[in-house]
Amino acid sequence: MCGIAGIVSLNNSKIDSTVVENVKRSLEHRGPDHSSHQFINDSVCLIHTRLSIIDLNDRSNQPFQSNDLRYTIVFNGEIYNYKELRKELETKGYKFITNGDTEVLLQGYVEYEEKILDKLRGQFAFVIYDNISGELFMARDRIGIKPLYYSVSDNWIIFGSEIKAIELSKLIKFEPDTESYLAYLRHLCVPADSTGNKNINKLEPGQLIRVNKNGKISKKIYWDPFSFSVNNDLNEKTVAEELDRLLNESVEYRKVSDVEVGLFLSGGLDSSLLGKLMKQNTDSSLKAFNVDYEESFEGYRGELEEARFASNEIGINLHEEKINFNNFKDILDNYAFYQDDLVGDEVGIPLYFLGKATKLSGIKVVQVGEGSDELFYGYDHWNRLLKLSNYKKPYSSQNNKISKFTNHRLNLLSNMLSGKTTFAGGALGFNLAQINTLISKEISIDSGLIRFADNLWQDYFNNKDAKLSKWMTLIDLKIRLPELLLMRMDKLVMQSGVEARVPFLDHKLVEFILTIPEQLLIPNYSGKPLLKKVAKDYISSDIIERQKQGFRAPVGEWIKKDEDLFYESVRNFNSSTHLFDPSVLRKIFSGSDYQKKWYLSNLSNWHLSRTSQ
Repeated sequence: MCGIAGIVSLNNSKIDSTVVENVKRSLEHRGPDHSSHQFINDSVCLIHTRLSIIDLNDRSNQPFQSNDLRYTIVFNGEIYNYKELRKELETKGYKFITNGDTEVLLQGYVEYEEKILDKLRGQFAFVIYDNISGELFMARDRIGIKPLYYSVSDNWIIFGSEIKAIELSKLIKFEPDTESYLAYLRHLCVPADSTGNKNINKLEPGQLIRVNKNGKISKKIYWDPFSFSVNNDLNEKTVAEELDRLLNESVEYRKVSDVEVGLFLSGGLDSSLLGKLMKQNTDSSLKAFNVDYEESFEGYRGELEEARFASNEIGINLHEEKINFNNFKDILDNYAFYQDDLVGDEVGIPLYFLGKATKLSGIKVVQVGEGSDELFYGYDHWNRLLKLSNYKKPYSSQNNKISKFTNHRLNLLSNMLSGKTTFAGGALGFNLAQINTLISKEISIDSGLIRFADNLWQDYFNNKDAKLSKWMTLIDLKIRLPELLLMRMDKLVMQSGVEARVPFLDHKLVEFILTIPEQLLIPNYSGKPLLKKVAKDYISSDIIERQKQGFRAPVGEWIKKDEDLFYESVRNFNSSTHLFDPSVLRKIFSGSDYQKKWYLSNLSNWHLSRTSQ
């Protein structure tokens, strides 16, 4: 895993080497093993910081050029099937000077151009510069595991693995994007191709972009989860066998590495199953990592005991980390910088410390269980809504009026009855009615970005075969997974130079699950029945049937320790943006919903960290 960036002058200006160094330094946490840049000419520079995982030799350092020097690549990620692709290319006459996946990816592009994307199995974001045409080719993996941001102005094309790499170039101005801010309040992240900076965009999952030498952009979605149809010929036995095969294959692929691979272990079904599969067919030890809190909090007792139980049963060496409020305060001033994008989930806080502990233990690659709950229906609130939908089937209505109910349950009921979106994604900060009440009256929330999920809902439920269960997974593959869960994992864990791999989100596995009929995937709307069926051949029922708790952070309890610390940033934010109604803000501050206080504080700190630069 690495950090990538590039700068292209559209008016052939000479790029200042100081700008290049600033961008490169901003990404060195992602690639602490080696950093370099290459001027293709005075007005084109590609930048790379390397976390050495496959082919540790310097010969695999980047930027990496094709034999004829026409193409130069910077690549962040892993191509797990690179050995198979290499053999395929060798039969076509290609020669290789490294043992890594970067060269295979570049040679594959030379041979197949954009069609190479259909052959890749992995997590990636990469950019290839064509020295003859002056074109930039950019691509992000299907699920959106790896990020890629870009900015195209009259004078510059700049891209990077993180927003701050582009911002620290000082070539692109920060301009707050109100629509993104409001979309964040709804989804705790920013959907589609937007960011909190109006002048910076991101590639969407499964998207490729070409930018020609004049700065003209062409975009294409090469993979879309909504394009897969249910296969009603599948039966229970076939589904279980194929799921078992794909999951084993996915875990095995994610062990491909020239360094030791560890595990983030909560002790629940997902991570314990991964640990067991990782231990199969090997006598080598496996290091696992768990983070807990020094204090105990009402309603949350941590997962350490479960992690200890699972590690003993599977035979894993568990490394334990505990954090407290002072640890949180120590990083609070820099947290918006660390999280980079607008990501509202406070779980990024323990993930930061988990990544730090992992790196100190000598591990720089881990497998994690992200994505399992979204694919196999592990959330209680999902299953409750599915049961409720038996009484009132979801449908699409052209009625775009916002429900007047701010109460979540009344809001949900109102939307069900009127054919509006009843499930806008697995992460919900403020519902539309709450946002409408919170914002200043002259601001509208009818933009396409804020209503991104609603527009998809209308399209999807116009289809007679539409199912709410499938919608739940599909919309989270569009928004919550790529722009929230996977970004908190990427940004906060990579802050310590640790790569996270996600076996449950192998695209072959995802594609298969999207074709499974509802009655086989989630009979009786109980949590993860299909995954539990496969898991019983590997781990004990004590782990499989453990009550789901979820990985959380006690952010409400921490806010209570120093409330002014959090409220001050929101007041400062609103005094400069005038986005919120001050009287509504005061009600939120005096209320007991500390999650919403955190979401507002996190947005405010993100904005203020940009305007104070």
